[in-house]
Amino acid sequence: MSVPRGIASETIVRLRSVPVERTPQRLDPLGVQSAWLLVPLIGIAAIGYAIASTLWHLQQLRSPGLALTAIAVLALAVAVATIRTHPGLAPFGRWAHVTVIGLAVIAACLFAAAVWGRNQRIQDDWGQIAVALLLIAMPLYRPVLEVMIAAVAAATVLGALAALQAGSLEIVTGPIVYVTVAATPVLALAAGGAGYAWTMTGETLRWREVARAGQARLETELRETARRTVAQKSAAVFDAETVPFLTDILWRGEITEADRERAAAIADGLRALAVSSVERTWLDETLALALAPHLPPSADPAGAVHDPGGLDRALTEEQRAIVSALVSTVVELPGLEPATVRVDVSAPEHPAFVLTARVHEGRRAIRREIVPYLSALRSASMVTGLRVRAGELTLRFAYPGSSRP
Repeated sequence: MSVPRGIASETIVRLRSVPVERTPQRLDPLGVQSAWLLVPLIGIAAIGYAIASTLWHLQQLRSPGLALTAIAVLALAVAVATIRTHPGLAPFGRWAHVTVIGLAVIAACLFAAAVWGRNQRIQDDWGQIAVALLLIAMPLYRPVLEVMIAAVAAATVLGALAALQAGSLEIVTGPIVYVTVAATPVLALAAGGAGYAWTMTGETLRWREVARAGQARLETELRETARRTVAQKSAAVFDAETVPFLTDILWRGEITEADRERAAAIADGLRALAVSSVERTWLDETLALALAPHLPPSADPAGAVHDPGGLDRALTEEQRAIVSALVSTVVELPGLEPATVRVDVSAPEHPAFVLTARVHEGRRAIRREIVPYLSALRSASMVTGLRVRAGELTLRFAYPGSSRP
């Protein structure tokens, strides 16, 4: 089987070798999207506990304004976490992580300042609990090591604050005890979330290896299927055109110039059919399979993909899985005109894929269906774009560095 040469092998290796963070969001983006609601729920729980704890400390407050400011800063941390972990804004980056945990620690410090010198017990302060609750969700989006470093830093700050309050606390004991009381919830919940994320990513990586091995085993069968398809199509053309043509020549007993021209045309057609069938790319097959139930039997979606360089070979197994789901979702959109679906691929150094189609559907409904897959592609190290204007759908996903058309 011939292979398109439009993209160099070293480019495929380079694009597939981009380091991917070991996080559930990067390795299983669609799965993590379904867990997003946990972030605002955890945030609401943290804010609720902060408000209740502040009410319990009313008699111990030396600055109610600082206490209210602390709750406001915590609410800001929850808002940032909720917004930045939303599937539509994936991936959740390092600076977003630092911002969320940093704001939560600042809120805890402000509350400690609000009760400084009057605080009676460390264990009923809300700072360490709020920080710990936010940390428990972070391993879904950030590497385990990074989350644990943030947890240790936060625990150190909160432990130091607790130790510095030792002189005014109701229970008299060594400062190390107060450090332990303040730091333990932060480290324990962060470690619990990190352990879950570590196990989840390990299982995902093992599943990917199994899927990759299965794909390798199927390669021979897929090639044989392609050869059978070519043979069937060639036989159909032979029965429909070649047999009648030869029968006519045999009946007439002579060969004319027109016969020679028609014979050449039939040969060219068979040769083009064989070449196009054998060299059909993965993207050709994916779109053809998705469109088949929506087009008349006589329609041929072969021209729906313009990828002369076979640039889809740069897509990893994970990216192909997401693109396949995306294409199927687009084709199933209500009001879509299947015959207008087209995919153009360009830029061999940084492949860019642009899917266009006419669709009679509201922009909000389209975004609701497609955005989760675009988010998954962003988590898989691609950049994406979506535009719906005057019934025209334009969907773009590309490797970083590709220029927009």
